[in-house]
Amino acid sequence: MKKQLSIFVSIFALYMIFGTQNVFADFYGYGSNETPPANLTINKYVKNPITNTFVENLGSTDPTFSPGATVTFRLAVKNSSGETFSPVEVVDQFPDYLTYVGSSVQGAYDTGKRRLVLKLENLIAGETRDIEVVAKVAERSAFASDRDFFCVSNYTKVTAPARPDGDDDKAELCITTRVGGATNLPSCWRSN
Repeated sequence: MKKQLSIFVSIFALYMIFGTQNVFADFYGYGSNETPPANLTINKYVKNPITNTFVENLGSTDPTFSPGATVTFRLAVKNSSGETFSPVEVVDQFPDYLTYVGSSVQGAYDTGKRRLVLKLENLIAGETRDIEVVAKVAERSAFASDRDFFCVSNYTKVTAPARPDGDDDKAELCITTRVGGATNLPSCWRSN
């Protein structure tokens, strides 16, 4: 009986070691270290007020905007997956000193939260949709009087039910409240 039991245990052990197939499965969500593929992306650009070209950011050494100026952003929403995403939600969070004016895609703007929400339907595999968003810089009275140079970041996030983590991006721009770019105007007098 012991001999039969030891043969059975040996066969069972050999079967467990050599007879099983390894199975690997990817999963995303609770308890997973993995992140879903980043194939729903957004890139945000701001239009340079001098060259009228869209750039990633306008830093402190780049052309600036003045109070009351119009700022145009371009959002490039890209689906590089093999599936269609629908709906796709784009949330554009406006910083202080910028107010939503309009966009090429109809959306809902919450003035209190300074947030624009856009919905895109049927973003097919391989498609990129460009959205233009226009904002206005606040008037001079909205800015602190002890400074004349302000830099802000406009943050945007894109998500879809199949990609709840989505992607985000921001575009920076700077505002100067100096008259003609000068903080002290020159005096016109001549010494004799």
